[in-house]
Amino acid sequence: MYSFTILVKRLVIHMLRYEIKKLYSKPINKIALAALLALTLTAGFLTIRDVTYITESDEHLSGIPAARHLREAKNEWKGELTEDVLKQVVEENRTARETVGNAEDYKSADAYEDALDDAFVKTQGIADIRELINSTFSDLFDYDYFRADSVPSDEINGFYQKRIDSLKKYLESGEEYFSDAQKDFLIEQYEALKTPLHYEYADGWMALMGSQYLPTLMIILTVILGFLVSGIFSDEFQLKTDSIFFSAKHGRGRAVLSKIEAGFVTITAVYWGAVLLYTAVALCSLGFGGAGCAVQIGSKWRSIYNLTYLQDYLFTVVGGYVGNLFILNFSMLVSAKSRSTVLATTIPFVLSCAPMFLGRISVLSRIMTLFPDQLLRINTNLDEFVLYTVGGKTWGYLTLLLPLYIVLYALLIPILYKVFQKTEVK
Repeated sequence: MYSFTILVKRLVIHMLRYEIKKLYSKPINKIALAALLALTLTAGFLTIRDVTYITESDEHLSGIPAARHLREAKNEWKGELTEDVLKQVVEENRTARETVGNAEDYKSADAYEDALDDAFVKTQGIADIRELINSTFSDLFDYDYFRADSVPSDEINGFYQKRIDSLKKYLESGEEYFSDAQKDFLIEQYEALKTPLHYEYADGWMALMGSQYLPTLMIILTVILGFLVSGIFSDEFQLKTDSIFFSAKHGRGRAVLSKIEAGFVTITAVYWGAVLLYTAVALCSLGFGGAGCAVQIGSKWRSIYNLTYLQDYLFTVVGGYVGNLFILNFSMLVSAKSRSTVLATTIPFVLSCAPMFLGRISVLSRIMTLFPDQLLRINTNLDEFVLYTVGGKTWGYLTLLLPLYIVLYALLIPILYKVFQKTEVK
């Protein structure tokens, strides 16, 4: 009995290894993987380059040198952003701004712009906090970059309450319809934000989670993985080996499972390999500091999702993984049903790209928020006020999508197995 168990395990491993070997033996798949590696590294280096710093001698730095200067400047303000600290920031910003004066004091617009640049150089250490002040004292969806320049320090009192009041004002305006339960949910989420916010240098995480490169990489991953796995089921028909495959002893059982497992292993290995490589390039260069800062200190002041940068990262990459599992297994289902590799290859592109454009059509915008492509760009959608009420409970749509597609993926596996197992040989 023991020997039989070992034999079965060896058979399972051999069949899985055989399916994976077939995947990576294709020249087009090797090219796709090489392209993915190059694109991942490129995305990482572009993310690093987005971090910039201007020295007092007007030297423009980017990447690692810029991160070093920013870390020193911003960590001077490390700690809780209390109202006293915010008042100090207002005063420092005003002092720098007063050295500029008014536009009419300058002979040309270029001279005025140069003076503004000089003031910016002096305030790079408080730039993130200044942005919080801009956002708080602007209307919720009407940001004013220069708002902090005219905020009196005594108006800082009740700073965090102003964010909640701004939301209430927006909800009362009726610009967008929300039920009473949804309004209460939004207000509760704003009130649940732990304040005063903790602040420190977090540009590595801000660059990683605030750029368009991560969601773009997610989409590229989906499309390239589509090339890799779309032929797992249809190859038997393309190579005219289906009659042999299904007439084998394990052809309609263990062999089908091996194909599903090969898809899972490939998706998992390639996805996490690319995502972790991209993460390592960005954070090892820019620093891991600030992982515990709330995403609201960056560009997500409006966000209803009260997450730290580390939580945002985990939410984003796990969501992207689940989205990839669903989209690519659906592609394999199409491959098994249609026996066409070409048709199956189009599915990842359609499901990851088309909804972005269809969502711009007003009548389709709502339903498009439930498509799996949303899981590929969670980090860019944290400030969206898209809500769903299910079973009397209100959810932010991103929180709803993750469990939804985990369930749909789990349901997809037995369907894929049954469809291919019952395939008729022609």
